[in-house]
Amino acid sequence: MDINIVTIRLVPEKKGLILKHSEYEITSRKHKVTVVRRYNDFVTLYNLLVTRFPYRMLPRLPPKQIMLDSLLEERRRGLQRWLQIVCQHPIVGIGPMLECFLTDTTSDHQDHLRTVYAKELDEFLKLADNAELPLEDQGRLAASREMMRIMLNCIIRIKRLAEQQMARIHNQGLDMREMSTVLTNIDTSSGCFEPDIFGSMTTGLQKIADINAKSAGIQISSIVEKINLLLDVLTGHSDLCDRVEKGIVSEHQRAIAKMLNINKQKIKGVIRGSAAESVAALHEKEVAQTGVVGSLGRRSAFSLQCVLQETALARKYLQVLPSILLSFCYEQQQNNIETAKVWENIVASEANQLNQ
Repeated sequence: MDINIVTIRLVPEKKGLILKHSEYEITSRKHKVTVVRRYNDFVTLYNLLVTRFPYRMLPRLPPKQIMLDSLLEERRRGLQRWLQIVCQHPIVGIGPMLECFLTDTTSDHQDHLRTVYAKELDEFLKLADNAELPLEDQGRLAASREMMRIMLNCIIRIKRLAEQQMARIHNQGLDMREMSTVLTNIDTSSGCFEPDIFGSMTTGLQKIADINAKSAGIQISSIVEKINLLLDVLTGHSDLCDRVEKGIVSEHQRAIAKMLNINKQKIKGVIRGSAAESVAALHEKEVAQTGVVGSLGRRSAFSLQCVLQETALARKYLQVLPSILLSFCYEQQQNNIETAKVWENIVASEANQLNQ
């Protein structure tokens, strides 16, 4: 599969009649084109994709709300992750709907997208009637969901712990910068010590603050972002299982219950000697309902097949977790090595000054 690499850049805000709105420049390496989209364009695409691919793993969009300037970049990263996952999906990512989103340069793109694709049949309805489907097994659906639920909870905890460690590094840097400022004030205004007695320590603490700020920034922009992508995938998998369980699976079960109830009424009618017309009418209803059950059963089996495929895809994404954690360990190591060298220089310099 030719993976489509896309990048999203936040463009300067434009003022509307009431509120400002943000726009995004989306560049597709595969299609070699740049288009401009608004958040609502992403919403339109998401709704169309869910309708077209109801049994595929589609991550959630970042929430729509009045955004503070400090949160605009966070939403841009969320949209970037969403589009990356969709573009790399082996089924969703090769469809004409996504290609239109990435290449259409008309001014009324949102209307154009709806007009062309709003009546698209869902994936199941385009399936050949003789296509083989697995036997329905809701136990496999439950097992897939439980496995991904465990991974989701574990990665949420990993993210929380990693962010706490990054916050400690960041705060330590702030503390060292503040201590450097205090020592500078002592050097320049107290008159209690020889001039610049804390000069090397002040400089060293500033270096440590810079090292910590750089390390925290690298880990937030790269490591946490990769963890967030895994969380988006796993949340999309959970949403998929919800759609299947609360949708087609429940509908199929209700249809089976209705068929059994009709069959029960027919048997009672035969036993009681009800009019032949009444029994015949119940038989016709039973035959019709059997057809409904068969159709829904086939769709339910297809949805199960899709869930199993999407579970396999989610597991592929999870294979990068060891490398993410290795990067986290490497950044911790580098931060400790660099700060340790500065501390050694501070100690050596201050000890030398005191011994003079």
